Amino acid sequence: MSETQWMRRSERWLGMVLRLYPADFREEMGESLVETYRDRCRAALQRGGPLRLGGVWLGALADSLRNGLGERLRPAVAWRRSGNWGRDMERAVRRLVRAPAFTLSMVGTLTVGLGAFAVVYTVVHKVLIAPLPYERPDDLYFVWRDYTWFDLDRGWLGGTDVAALDTAGGVIEGAVGLRRRTVTLTGASRDEPQEIAVMVSTPDLFSLLGVRPVIGRTFAPDEVGPGRRAVMVLGYELWQQRFGGDPGVVGAEIRVDDQPFTVIGVMGPRFHFARHSSLGDPELADAYVTFDYHLAETDPGNGSFAGLIRARPGSSPAAVAAAVGRVGVALDARDFNKRGLRLYPVAVKEDLVAGVRPALLVLGLAGVFLVLVLAVNLAALLLMRAAQRERELAISRALGANPLALAWATLAEGGLLGLMGGVTGALVAVWGTRALVALAPLNLPRRESIAVDWGVAAVVIGVGTVLGLLAGAGPAFWAARARLDALLHNVAVRGGGGHGRMRRAMVVVQVALSLVLLSTGGLVVRSFERLLRADPGFDPAGVLTLRIPVPSSRYPEEAQGNALHDRIQRALAALPGVTAVSATSTLPLTADANQSPVTFPGAPGNTGDRDEDAPLVDVMTARAGYVETMGIPVLAGRAFQEARPTGVREALIDRTLAEHFFPTGSPVGAPLAFGDDTLTVVGVVEQARLYDIHQDGRSQVYVRNEDYTLPTLSWAVRTERPPLSLVPEVRAAIRQVDPQLALADVRSMQQVVDESLRQQRLSAVLIGGFALGALLLAAMGLFGVVSGAVTRRRHELAVRLALGANHGRVLRLVVGEGAVLVALGLLVGVPGIYLAGRALAGMLVGVSPFDAPTLVAVAAGLALVALVACYVPARRVAGIDPARAFREE
Repeated sequence: MSETQWMRRSERWLGMVLRLYPADFREEMGESLVETYRDRCRAALQRGGPLRLGGVWLGALADSLRNGLGERLRPAVAWRRSGNWGRDMERAVRRLVRAPAFTLSMVGTLTVGLGAFAVVYTVVHKVLIAPLPYERPDDLYFVWRDYTWFDLDRGWLGGTDVAALDTAGGVIEGAVGLRRRTVTLTGASRDEPQEIAVMVSTPDLFSLLGVRPVIGRTFAPDEVGPGRRAVMVLGYELWQQRFGGDPGVVGAEIRVDDQPFTVIGVMGPRFHFARHSSLGDPELADAYVTFDYHLAETDPGNGSFAGLIRARPGSSPAAVAAAVGRVGVALDARDFNKRGLRLYPVAVKEDLVAGVRPALLVLGLAGVFLVLVLAVNLAALLLMRAAQRERELAISRALGANPLALAWATLAEGGLLGLMGGVTGALVAVWGTRALVALAPLNLPRRESIAVDWGVAAVVIGVGTVLGLLAGAGPAFWAARARLDALLHNVAVRGGGGHGRMRRAMVVVQVALSLVLLSTGGLVVRSFERLLRADPGFDPAGVLTLRIPVPSSRYPEEAQGNALHDRIQRALAALPGVTAVSATSTLPLTADANQSPVTFPGAPGNTGDRDEDAPLVDVMTARAGYVETMGIPVLAGRAFQEARPTGVREALIDRTLAEHFFPTGSPVGAPLAFGDDTLTVVGVVEQARLYDIHQDGRSQVYVRNEDYTLPTLSWAVRTERPPLSLVPEVRAAIRQVDPQLALADVRSMQQVVDESLRQQRLSAVLIGGFALGALLLAAMGLFGVVSGAVTRRRHELAVRLALGANHGRVLRLVVGEGAVLVALGLLVGVPGIYLAGRALAGMLVGVSPFDAPTLVAVAAGLALVALVACYVPARRVAGIDPARAFREE
């Protein structure tokens, strides 16, 4: 190849290498650079031929990568060379830095608002939206019994129901039975005995859910029934807390209720299986064991098992319901003589969250409303900023600036504010979510999964950025549409520009949205106030409650259990400051009673209808003195006493049963049929609420614990001292009775009451906080509009004053314009109040969703705050001196 050909190839090579340099460098230095390398190539070719020429080419490539591409990759240089948008963003940053008060106030407001939104979004997403951590979670269903012949449409399954579902085939792939119980864990370490919740199930629970342990194994098919090997799978939290995360626990023997169990596996940290109770609360487990009997051999009438089924892939909910219904019809014909038993499925996630869905949806809507108010407020403040820069915009337009470029600059400013607010809001949400989980009700489903992760943070940052861009769209639209002559005129006379209408419209929207949020918050707070004043049917003050699990293996005989309870009662009664002690199977507001039908032979309220005259009631056992200890009013007769007639089984009934069956007479002395026994009613008591503190639940019957001995009881200790101060002495007293007994659920009765109100309290605090935040933002918007109007109309107002108007009249003029905006906002918000009331109907207690006093008070309060926000900046009218204003012009 000739020298000329090599040089042509060198020039093509240098042309390609030159493209790696920045464009402005090529324009300025490209020819000189090519000439320099051309001389080097010619000299290299003459001295050393193609080999040395190749070295020059490589050197040219290295120089271009070092000085060209390397320069491009530097962040600052890359930003400046990214085109017009990069330079516009850089200018937007500089403008925000030059206005630190505005920037910090807006980022702070966005941080609080978006942080609150992030917390609410996290809870709603994790509880209602995120899939359950099981294999094919949408194919999992709980199955319930509907006893159509009395009021129990959500009842446990019988063991035979579970067995029939497991063998049904077709759409139903498999079924497991579940039962939760509490046991005492001993012998695991030197720690005190510990009560744990154990999920008892058929062996294929984990295979049905499609989950595996982190260490060890799960149950084998033959590990069920009498004579089975007693094995246990630990939950991750119990493994960490009780056994220190020791892998060696697998294969070790531990003692549960004084019985040996072999640990065969440990589940992972994300596995939290909740069996839903028939009363609506999720029940988590600390460990898992199998039944020591076969469910197919149990009594069909004993409905005490939760049923979980898995449908085959692709099965529709309707097909699953039909298959389960067919099994129910067959069981009704076989076991209940076609009395009307019905089985129905509910999707597992739907079953878990049904009780909290309305409250969370309302909370989510409140969060969305707050974000909308934030967007409008940010847009109004950006418009005000644009108005302050009207002179700058006019000069830029006069010098030939592109209107779209000016609009983009304003849009970039809003986007940057939204991005910064989203980032800081996501960081605040990490702390806020932890605080919310700590305050949330203990029975909140899936609360263990509520935490801010990268996905949630990305959503919040994205929402913040979009919020900023949307807020900046209004000012950007105005900047792009504003005519040059109008801008110059506004600058010359300092009058109100076309953006004024947009800002006023935004204030109207803010007031309307704030009215909706305030009315929602007012109704929720009013409802919570009604709950606080509700009579629960007992006196919680000065009562300590605790539960003492008693292993049946340690006290197998009924007489032994009663003697133990007597010793416990004497030990607790001897403590200083204790005035009364007793025990029951079910404390108020715990929803843990057994249900059973009862009849009142010969009662005047009987109708002759078998189902009507045998209502399903909550049956609780109680020891003597329980009614007095809990402060439950006795309405007729007497409560249980230590002494009683020999051979007589006594019962107490609540007010609702007495009113129904004995509307004109006294039930005291009347017989009550309970199972195979006949009891004598010795007294009528007020209903101590088990489910809702504000309304009667199912009717109640108390029987003596001595007649229907339960080994585990909940104790109530009334004391003159602060209840929780008694806990160390109670522990010592129980240890003296039996050192192997554990204490569980140690709380004051007031804490039980507070816990029952925790969901309503949290809703009231959050929605009320959102409402107050919206009120503050609306006041800020009005303040800005009126303040801006006073500033921009200073010349006009000075003219009015110079022509004879007094300051009071001008002040009323300015405030009146703000009042018109408030009135329009209140009017626009009325349809929103109606829709919000419809959404709130299921959450309110004792308050109508359209409660006139609350809504009028909210509207009046909003109007008052808004007018004050108008009046404060309008007072600057008093400081206008017409002569001075004209000289400044």
